[in-house]
Amino acid sequence: MDRRHFLATVGATAAVGTAGCGSSDSDEMPFRVGDATFERRQGGGYESVSVRGVNLGMAKPGRFPGEAAITRKEYQRWLGAIGEIASTIRTYTIHPPAFYRALAAYNDDADEPLLLLQGTWVPTAELLEAGDATAVSETVDEELRRTVDVIHGETTLEERPGHAAGQYDADVSDSTLGFLFGIEWPPEVVTETNERAGKGFDGTYLRTDGAAPFEEWLAGRMETLVSHEMDAYDQQRPLSFVNWVTADPLDHPYEPFVNEDTVSIDPDTISPTPEFTAGMLASYHVYPYYPDALNETPEYVEYTDHRGEPNNYAGYLNDLVDATEHPVLVAEFGVPSSRGIAHKNVHGRHQGRHTEQEQGEIVAAMFEDIEHADTAGGILFSWQNEWFKRTWNLASRSVPGRRPHWSNVETPEQRFGLLAFDPVERPPLDGSGDWSDARTVQPADTSRPAASKTLTKLAITHDFEGLRYRLSLGDSASVDWQDITVMLTVGLTGRTTALPLGVGADAQADFVVHLAGPENSRLLVDSRYDAFAREFGGVADLPLDSYRDGSAGFVPVRETINRGYTVPANGKEVPFDAVETGILRYGNGNPAASDYDSLTDVHVDRSQNVIEGRLPWILLNVADPSTKQRLATEWEAGLDAVPFDSLTVSALTFEPDDDGRAVTSEGATNVTHQIPGLNGSTVQSVDYSWESWNRPEYQERYKQSYDVLREHWNSQ
Repeated sequence: MDRRHFLATVGATAAVGTAGCGSSDSDEMPFRVGDATFERRQGGGYESVSVRGVNLGMAKPGRFPGEAAITRKEYQRWLGAIGEIASTIRTYTIHPPAFYRALAAYNDDADEPLLLLQGTWVPTAELLEAGDATAVSETVDEELRRTVDVIHGETTLEERPGHAAGQYDADVSDSTLGFLFGIEWPPEVVTETNERAGKGFDGTYLRTDGAAPFEEWLAGRMETLVSHEMDAYDQQRPLSFVNWVTADPLDHPYEPFVNEDTVSIDPDTISPTPEFTAGMLASYHVYPYYPDALNETPEYVEYTDHRGEPNNYAGYLNDLVDATEHPVLVAEFGVPSSRGIAHKNVHGRHQGRHTEQEQGEIVAAMFEDIEHADTAGGILFSWQNEWFKRTWNLASRSVPGRRPHWSNVETPEQRFGLLAFDPVERPPLDGSGDWSDARTVQPADTSRPAASKTLTKLAITHDFEGLRYRLSLGDSASVDWQDITVMLTVGLTGRTTALPLGVGADAQADFVVHLAGPENSRLLVDSRYDAFAREFGGVADLPLDSYRDGSAGFVPVRETINRGYTVPANGKEVPFDAVETGILRYGNGNPAASDYDSLTDVHVDRSQNVIEGRLPWILLNVADPSTKQRLATEWEAGLDAVPFDSLTVSALTFEPDDDGRAVTSEGATNVTHQIPGLNGSTVQSVDYSWESWNRPEYQERYKQSYDVLREHWNSQ
């Protein structure tokens, strides 16, 4: 049913009953679902509450979410910052008691309380193993009852692996806006559950009509939750199950991947009985770039938003809201400020490759889209960066059990947060940092070419994000890219190979950093060690024999953003696609600077004649810097991780010709200067190593996106 058309026909007063709030008992509810939004009891009536929320996960650096390691002080600090920009906080599961105590304390002092949307997690691995969701009903029901007891501060949970535990004595029910049950349901589980014979569901508080067996299962679980809260506390509050685009009730004929539109979970098949006066709504996780139907459906791509601009995200939201009788809550939305990218959006709201400033601006615009779609509000994903996450196009290149211990700036899933965790005392990429603790190397050759081509010092250091370097040029030099090209080499495998760009020398180098100015700088990799070719070379149609034997030489560093597909509705062929993620961006990498660019790879300080840069670990095939594991040397080993002790680094300069290659010299090589030295035609290298770690030292920093949202949301 088109809910908005229906509401316009019957009127708002009559429509209250469609949301389950029509009985006289609704007057006793602190919160309820109205015709389009949540409503809060205020005086003798109710006022609308539009959700402007932030999702809060359970992870922090060095810890998996199941360790429940966030402290009371951290929660207090985070809630204070969240309260400055948002009205609502959402959790996915039961947090430690410290969270609820911190929330209660915050709300005791706040002019406006932070409202809570409490989630109940369903164990995904157990669900996938079972196949049929009914096999985990007892486990899920028990967790739902725990959830209710937790928000009322009336339980003690015993230690369980992967779960929070302790004495829950903080009653936050007065500020609990509602319950959001579940996860992004795997299509294969929905399909297998739906193979059961449907029986219908007619409970005290929820009933189904025309529901598939999986929808009946959802209704049964939500009945458990409402029944327990009524029996134990004589209360009820708004309720929803989590859903996502992949399982929405709409048909997507332009979706190229069958598994992304195989199943439908329709919230309209579940409705409140007159006994459930708090009401039900529909909740969806909606991002602008996934699944591909959002980029390929003409109705979405050509949709004109409230700004008069084409906007596929607004187009989809408009379709979704019209497809259900329930008010719609966008329970997750956002874009990441990662260096890497995993999926493109037709209108530029990509999954990654945004600066922190751009992240904030896009999120603010998406929230406007959510509001203009007549929804119940939106909940930003997420509050903090989450290091344990992985993204499909890079997941195979890191060690799964070690991901929380280092910061993968390349992976989009780790960079959705408004709160960043930065290395302590790292030198910022702006020329002002303290490099006194870095490994410092000076040229062994006492002879000097022209000052503009002389390297006087190489400093090397690292942090949990990557390798950092600082190159100092001759005292009277001025970095002139028409006159000089700088090359930094990094080796992990111990192999010596010929360097590219006609320098006429070799080195222990698996990677080459080619620094030739803002438009022409990039990271290159020895084709034998190219992780992209090993994983995606076949589908990318690369000449794999020349990659295996190294005759392809040094090649660009790439990452996949699309495997290729055919759009069913019109036969459109979309080829495999990858981006050259090794292109290096010049800028100011100091977060305190007014011109800060969070995607900065290289900074040139002409006043000091220095070049500083960062190299993300995963782009150097380091699968875990915290225990020093890298991708295996031999091509046949694929993406297996092996230990290593150290890496090697060298630096050189050469004079470029009009094509950027080294000008031929009369010497043994075309190198004009090098650090540490030259042995015949081999550029010598220095070793660099570090101690392994388990608990990374970090400092919190609010991203520029936080400031953008604070200004934007507080001005409304």
